[in-house]
Amino acid sequence: MAVMTTEQERDLLYSLIARRRSVRQFTDAPIDELALMRILTCAQGINSVDGKRGAPSAHALYPLGLTVLVRRVRAVEAGSYVFDPQRNRLDRLAHVPVSGSLLSVSLADDEWLETAPVVIVISADHDLALRHFSDQQPDGLRGARYVDVETGAVAQNLYLAAQAENLGGVLVMGIDDEALARQLTLPAAHKPVALFCLGQGQAS
Repeated sequence: MAVMTTEQERDLLYSLIARRRSVRQFTDAPIDELALMRILTCAQGINSVDGKRGAPSAHALYPLGLTVLVRRVRAVEAGSYVFDPQRNRLDRLAHVPVSGSLLSVSLADDEWLETAPVVIVISADHDLALRHFSDQQPDGLRGARYVDVETGAVAQNLYLAAQAENLGGVLVMGIDDEALARQLTLPAAHKPVALFCLGQGQAS
């Protein structure tokens, strides 16, 4: 059944899409904890009683995960966290990447990887997706396409939710995946796919 929206809701969505831009320069201002949680919920949080999430996933497989590197968030200790969509919370990880480690895995010297108040790591269980969709094409690799498309949906949700919170962000995919994986504690069987830098954008 179609969900009816008001004109105000419609106009707000179109406005967010029109204003969406990549932001690479961030202030030192910390992010509000509740704003961060709302953004993460839009990306991968459960938002219905049937377990569906903010971003679509073929067959409701949900092979993606979010690891959150916190530098400057009010009321949240700096460190590395994994987002738990079932409980809608951040669980602290023991390992914290050292300063400069993200820049060291960038393929384009993206300095915002080190200056952003928050970096969200989008990771995926590729093997899960490959197995699940193995019968959809002869070489059994259809699952890789689903991972890529779902990553894009999550990234767009991050962009729009950040804009709704008067924050900015930028998606980074030019990374050495294997080197980055060694720097992080990711969910079991997950590999990094993309990074999303988040914070208060500097005035241009």
